[in-house]
Amino acid sequence: LKEQFPWYHSADEISSELSSFVGKCGEGVDLDISQRTQINTAEAAGQEVQIDVLRLSKTSTGTQQQAKTKAMLIFGEHARELISPESALHFVKALCGSGPSAERAKKVLDHVEFTIVPNTNPLSRKKVEAGFYCKRTNEDNVDLNRNFGDAHREADGVPAGDERYPGPSGFSEPESRIVKALVDEVKPDIYVSVHSGAYLLGTPFGYTSGQVPANEASMMEVLAPISKKYCEGNCPYGNLAKLIHYDNPGCDIDYVAEAGTPYVFTWEIYVGEDFRDRYIQEAQMQRGGDDGGKQEGDDDAFGFSLVQEGHRRAQLKKKRKAASSATAARSHRVGRRLRAGGPEDEEEVSSCMFQFNPPTKEETESVLTRWTGAYLELCEEVVARQQKKQQ
Repeated sequence: LKEQFPWYHSADEISSELSSFVGKCGEGVDLDISQRTQINTAEAAGQEVQIDVLRLSKTSTGTQQQAKTKAMLIFGEHARELISPESALHFVKALCGSGPSAERAKKVLDHVEFTIVPNTNPLSRKKVEAGFYCKRTNEDNVDLNRNFGDAHREADGVPAGDERYPGPSGFSEPESRIVKALVDEVKPDIYVSVHSGAYLLGTPFGYTSGQVPANEASMMEVLAPISKKYCEGNCPYGNLAKLIHYDNPGCDIDYVAEAGTPYVFTWEIYVGEDFRDRYIQEAQMQRGGDDGGKQEGDDDAFGFSLVQEGHRRAQLKKKRKAASSATAARSHRVGRRLRAGGPEDEEEVSSCMFQFNPPTKEETESVLTRWTGAYLELCEEVVARQQKKQQ
């Protein structure tokens, strides 16, 4: 990974950099990092799974101590989605007072406390860093996002070895058990599971498009401006099963929604340009067929004019094309060695990388900046709604 994509942090580097903020996370901001550990008892029995858990909160001032909104974000559930843990690191930096969103994050922390899991699939992440760029599952070859309980989990029909294999039973995997325990402990008001490989803002339920949670209307109202502002209207939003055109039983957002969290989302924050058109078309249909999320003369979320944004996108496209050609050639040479036997190992290595992760440093930075702003805006919107409801 470091030879081909040196700007991506390794899992160890992400953990180390996050740890460096302890005691230095902005004025009045308390950052605590702990580790949740479980021993694997399934196929990889005896292996220790250790996951970092970050808690960020700002000390309240004044005589009135108001309860804060609780937000929980998890990243890296699928190992090959490198941009997801990168987004966790970028977001925590903002919460700790670094970068262009620092002032905004400081205000959000007045009302929100965060629980963040930056790397939910740590053992398989190591395999991706070694060059297995298509590795989605955990050390037991189980899709963690199909392993959240038995209520809707697909027990038959997806065989072992498939990259969407749900495991022998619900919560059979140490990683999903750790996340479940955190959800049950924190009882968040907001839950976001951050992914890549698609371009959408999904709401429960994943197991069916025929049912929606009680708070669906409020979630849709929150997502509409975020789609317009941070995806230029090009990422559709709504029921996850409907948006991806298939049911995905056993996913985390269904468990969290049914546990009582009112604002629950799967956000797919990046998909390669060659795979993006279907999501743009879906978003255009959702908007009623118009050709963009902005009106002429509008500025985007970061203060660029449309002319500046167009120039930036053209430059990124040229760099992305050059990087894609060079890396595809290198990946072809090692492709045979990387395909070890399971279905995910038989996938096209370069295709996996470019579907799930930005192939240039410049585009990576653009994606990270954009979605840090979106996480903050989500919190702002939910807090405003909760305050209005209280009044």
